[in-house]
Amino acid sequence: MSVAETREFNPGLFLAGGPLPVGSLSPHLLILNQPITSFEVFSRLWKHTQYRICADGGANRLYDMLDGTLKAAREDYLPNAIHGDLDSLRDDVRQYYTSHGVEVSQDHDQYSTDFGKAMKKISLIHSPSSQREILVLGTLAGRIDQGIGLLHEMIREETRDTKLRLWLFSESSVSFILKSTHNVIRGTASTGFFTENIGLLPIYGPAIITTSGLEWDVKDWETQMGHQVSTSNHIAAEEIHVQTSAPILFTVERTPLATSVQTRVDPESA
Repeated sequence: MSVAETREFNPGLFLAGGPLPVGSLSPHLLILNQPITSFEVFSRLWKHTQYRICADGGANRLYDMLDGTLKAAREDYLPNAIHGDLDSLRDDVRQYYTSHGVEVSQDHDQYSTDFGKAMKKISLIHSPSSQREILVLGTLAGRIDQGIGLLHEMIREETRDTKLRLWLFSESSVSFILKSTHNVIRGTASTGFFTENIGLLPIYGPAIITTSGLEWDVKDWETQMGHQVSTSNHIAAEEIHVQTSAPILFTVERTPLATSVQTRVDPESA
């Protein structure tokens, strides 16, 4: 398998306290209208991103998280934009962010979600040929239809733009799409950011997979929802290799990061 045919993933880079490696793409951060359950995860994702956008009521979530002992840090975490149909954005939140120079823009399209609207907004700051990494701060809890809808929108966006890669940071996991090629996942065993628990989920249709680096590896294994699925597998090596014939969702459980919410936080050193 040539290097050109291999896709590499290292989700631990975005959770590290230090800077991204030299030469890495600087991702964007998309905050959805869902609870932000960990300030530490949020602040590290913020640190590693260059453009931050709230999808409509995601601005409410950001504003409300930075309250109490964190209220003094609210001005340190001003997004670049708030975008959507704005039916969820509270008046007090809108007034606060507009008074601090944050762009607030509206899209009345009734055939797209606020996630889709925000993705379209992000696309305007890129050339069509450029690589893009977007960290999505959201959830798969709550309403099942919305969680499945989010996973649907992830594959739709990556299918539309082959140079796009989405990373979903939910309450306890990091999830991303493995395409029909050779995929290598690094940094999950030694960084301390993840547990051993992973899943290979064929939610986008049937696939045939071959793996190495897992406790229960498979070879030319047919996987399909309603048939056999590799959930609750375990990491057994520093590198995980997955060859798949069709897109599948890879998900790995995070370990809790240390909490330090009692003091003012510098977003450049979080």
